[in-house]
Amino acid sequence: MKLLEGKIVLVTGGGSGIGRASAVLFAQEGATVIVANRNAEKGEEAVNTIRAMNGAAYFHQTDVSKKDDIEALFKFIIKKFGRLDCAFNNAGIDGKKTSIIDLKEEEWDEIIDTNLKGTFLLMKYELTEMIKLKKGSIVNMSSVCGIVARPDRCAYNASRHGVIGLTKSAALEYSKHGIRINAVGPGSIETDIFYRSTGGDPDRMKLYHQAHPIGRIGRPEEVAQTVLWLMSEAPPFISGQTIMIDGGFTIQ
Repeated sequence: MKLLEGKIVLVTGGGSGIGRASAVLFAQEGATVIVANRNAEKGEEAVNTIRAMNGAAYFHQTDVSKKDDIEALFKFIIKKFGRLDCAFNNAGIDGKKTSIIDLKEEEWDEIIDTNLKGTFLLMKYELTEMIKLKKGSIVNMSSVCGIVARPDRCAYNASRHGVIGLTKSAALEYSKHGIRINAVGPGSIETDIFYRSTGGDPDRMKLYHQAHPIGRIGRPEEVAQTVLWLMSEAPPFISGQTIMIDGGFTIQ
């Protein structure tokens, strides 16, 4: 049997990068996938890709930093499907590299509101529905920047550290309801964010590859595989953990 056969699964930020790779994989593993994405064109394209593979997918335009958007998303999910089995709270932004002194308050707010508050708001609705089922699995997106810091990334570092704390708190409170909540912490992954960070410069890209003991950066599909495993019934005794998917970056 496929790992997510018959499951209703939400993927935020499902229009590109890790989110898109995850949405496609989940559909291949039997899930009906709701792709929530701020950019409608990318979200619809991901859904069309899944449907072209005979998978089941639906799009809902959502900005996870806005409570009204999340409320509308869950009204859609419950009206359409009546339940939610799993969620990958993946939507996030990195922002520009800026020192603490030079970081503007509105730039701080945008990153924290999307990465941390968005995860908090999503879990409020996800947990409310999963409690009714007395089971469920939630995976939150953190980063290597959730356990180490990178220079000129104070808001991003803080948001990803916060997600790990939030994941632990949620797991502590809701594991007794049969709901597992975990997080993943990717290292550098071949996505749009990576190419923005390096500016496409071959020498800078080489440094990123060399920074990982495994000798290369990761691929979106490699993160998706780990999230799939966490969402499935395979690891029933894992809750409140953050799995680092970083080619050994954080063991240095």
